[in-house]
Amino acid sequence: MPFSAESTPVKATDQRFGDALAVADLPVIMEIKQCGAGGEDLLQGRTAGDLVRRYEELGAPALSVVTGSWFGGTARLLDEVVAATSLPVLVKDFFTKEKQIRQAAEAGAAAVLLTATILPHRLMGVLIDACLAHGVTPFVEITSGAELSALTRPEACVVAVNNKDVRVRESDEPGLGRSHDLLPRVRAAGAGLAVSASGIATPEEAAGLLAAGFRGLLIGTGLLRAEDTDAWFGDLRALLPGAEQAAGEGQRRHADESSVRTEAAGPAERAAARSAPSPGAAAA
Repeated sequence: MPFSAESTPVKATDQRFGDALAVADLPVIMEIKQCGAGGEDLLQGRTAGDLVRRYEELGAPALSVVTGSWFGGTARLLDEVVAATSLPVLVKDFFTKEKQIRQAAEAGAAAVLLTATILPHRLMGVLIDACLAHGVTPFVEITSGAELSALTRPEACVVAVNNKDVRVRESDEPGLGRSHDLLPRVRAAGAGLAVSASGIATPEEAAGLLAAGFRGLLIGTGLLRAEDTDAWFGDLRALLPGAEQAAGEGQRRHADESSVRTEAAGPAERAAARSAPSPGAAAA
């Protein structure tokens, strides 16, 4: 089970974010943020409520909201997202104080971002403890194997490999190879759950990361820029293991339901059904 602790028991609320990913058929954390790295408007007239509804329709197990000012975020954006959903919400900002974590928890956050690249090791341990004390999941973001040594309670953390560099406001080109390279080390560190974050633009990239063994993905800009999110996730589902089997089972269920309806129909209706042209014949 993810998020089991060997010493101090982890509160049930700590488990909500990670467990939502662990049991999801499509473990994609869908992100809401105002601006991209270059300052471009990513909402494009959509409200936070609009995006929450769309992401819930797509089957999001959890949401992320960026409140950091670098991406045009505000505390109000978090309030709007939390008010619009019952899904667990990750808050992405530069958390450096216990007070900030407490305020995020009071605002309804289920997880908060801890950025290993900018946090001293000692402070990372303090903030992980603060998260657990306030009932939120530590979402620890790393860019190198060395940063894993700062984890004091790895089994209670979601560990995310960031495919971009926060030191340049994630304006660099994404390097998904970093996720593939670091996944074995994240597992060896005993992380409760491994996530690949940022720079994931296509269904093919997302499917490749899930196939490699990541238990979750965090996708923001790629979804906010997508012209057709239904098609995006349709393509992703089709690429996942078992997709062909699931499609075959769906066809068999449809055939069984059609058979039941035909048997339940009267003689006239059954005769009409037998004489009707098949879809294939009509198409020909």
